[in-house]
Amino acid sequence: MRVEDHSLTDQLSSSATRTPESQRIQVDTNSSGGSSSASGADRVDLSSITGRISQAMQTVAAQSAQRVSQLRQDFQAGRYRPDVPQLASALAGS
Repeated sequence: MRVEDHSLTDQLSSSATRTPESQRIQVDTNSSGGSSSASGADRVDLSSITGRISQAMQTVAAQSAQRVSQLRQDFQAGRYRPDVPQLASALAGS
């Protein structure tokens, strides 16, 4: 038996295509059930945080790729000399 729920996949695809800048969460903490005012609602804006996290991750990825490339070149040229005591210490967990 196969179940196809197109409404679920439509919701997932529409939320996946949003840019981080447009994803916002708004929580109404007004328990009276009436209309909420600015002082009765909490608002969380994740766009700036996610943007900074994304930039940091891209920077780290670029730095890692550059380091791996340099190590590859050094190894292929016979210039790679690991620090044996430091390596042993890291492997021993101390």
